[in-house]
Parts: sequence; structure tokens; C-alpha cells
Amino acid sequence: MRNLADCSLAIVVGAADIGSATAVALHRAGYAVVLCEEVDPAWPRRGMAFTNAWYIGSAELENVGAVFCASARSIPTVLARSRMIVATTWSWSGVAAALPPAAVVHAHWRGRPVDDLRAPDPLQWVTIGIGPGFVAGQSVDFVVESAPGPALGTVIRAGPAASLCEDAQEQACAGDASFLHAPIGGRFMTERRIGAAVLRGEIVGAIGVAPVAAPVAGVLRGLTARGARVMAGARIVEIDPRGDPAACFGIGERSRVIAQSVVAALACEVPVREHIDSALLRTLG
Repeated sequence: MRNLADCSLAIVVGAADIGSATAVALHRAGYAVVLCEEVDPAWPRRGMAFTNAWYIGSAELENVGAVFCASARSIPTVLARSRMIVATTWSWSGVAAALPPAAVVHAHWRGRPVDDLRAPDPLQWVTIGIGPGFVAGQSVDFVVESAPGPALGTVIRAGPAASLCEDAQEQACAGDASFLHAPIGGRFMTERRIGAAVLRGEIVGAIGVAPVAAPVAGVLRGLTARGARVMAGARIVEIDPRGDPAACFGIGERSRVIAQSVVAALACEVPVREHIDSALLRTLG
């Protein structure tokens, strides 16, 4: 059984590929990790994230497991009895009120709040925002650059990350992949699986009576979960034309760089936070 007094809690907001990679990196660095996400998350890269935990109760990413907890009350028990990441629909602020964290990392890149996410007392916890929409020193303590390019992973201590619209971010990280967006809002239904091969024009799912067809041939690197509620225009399918199913699973290089930068930022900052234990500092080394 894990002794929670011997490790620090990190809350990660957002279970897409970047948030999940960050959760894995923090877990490996010795943190007890709680991953917060909304009900029925529609993130399509489920082979590269913990998103399935919200649908089937558990998920695994690079040999690290996550288990779903429906309430904040069960979180301490799961963290103490296992070495798994906790996945929950509980709000990050609710988790922080019940279990004071050492760090809060906000990894949502859509619809993020503009409020100040920093702790009322600056010695309570460190806050890190990933990508545009956050301002280091105003809404969070630090920002980690998410835009592809030479600055990727840069830890910003004052000011914002590079400003990119959603379409620009998508195009920058797509490579040769082709994205498909929801033609209408509603529940997404599919019988296909991540990594499956598809042909151009093949139906891969539907939203209500609106079919969703593959725009190119390849393999399904991204496929929103069956039953997810999606908004019109949301990304629901990603097809990799290279046709390699192995590329649909595991942590992507961009996500890994960002996640490592989050851990590095905390390693530099946590010595001045009184509640961070020395064992964790030795782990972060």
C-alpha cells in the first residue's frame, strides 16, 4: 500500500494525448496523479491517452494504468492502494479542496478558463498551463510552450505562450494525417477500433442519421469513443495514411517533450514549496 504522506499530489486537467502524457511523466517522477476530465470526453486519440478510462473504467498508456473514480471520496483510497493514476469527472478545484496538491497542470487547449488558476496562497501549489490561453505570472505560475517548432517545451516564467488558433495548432501537429470533423452535434456511434485500416469513402461512424466517411485511406489513429457527445465541428476522426497501426498507440513525440518540460519546471520550483518532500526531490534529481 502506498503511503500518501511520502509523495506529492499532482492534478492534471484534460485527458487528451498531451494531458495523458503529462500524467504519465508525473507518475513516473513519483507524484500521485489525479487526471480530471468532463463526462464522455470526445478526444479521438484514445490509443495515445487515458480517455477510455471514462468509458470502460480503466486504461493503460505505456505500461502505466489509470482507473476511474466516480467521486472525490474514493480518490484517496485508490491512490493509497494502488500505483495507478486516478481518472475522474470531479472538478480539479473540488479535488484540490479535498486533497491539497503540490501542482495543478491545465492541459486543455479548447475552452480553457481565463480565471486566475493560481493558489490563494502562493506556497500552496504550483500551477502550469500548457499552450496558448495562459499567461505566466497572471493566470498560472508557469506556461509550457505547445506550438511545434524549436520553442516546443520551453518553460515560460513571465508572459504567454505563442498564440495559435485551433486550426493552426491542428495543422501544425497533423503531419501527413487527415482529420475529420463532426458535421453536426450529437452522439457519435461507431463499431470501428483505433488502429483499424480504412479505405477512402468508407463509413467509420455516424452522428444521428449523418454518416461519417473516411476522407483518405489509412489507419485510424484517432476515433472518438462510441457514445461520446460531440459538438458540430469537433475533431472526431484522425487517419494516418502511412498505414502503420503501431503509430496509433503510445505517447507521441510532441506530447512527450511537453510532459518532460512540465516535470522539469516542477523540479526547479518545488524546493521552495514547503510541503514537497525530500524523497520526491531526490527522484526528480
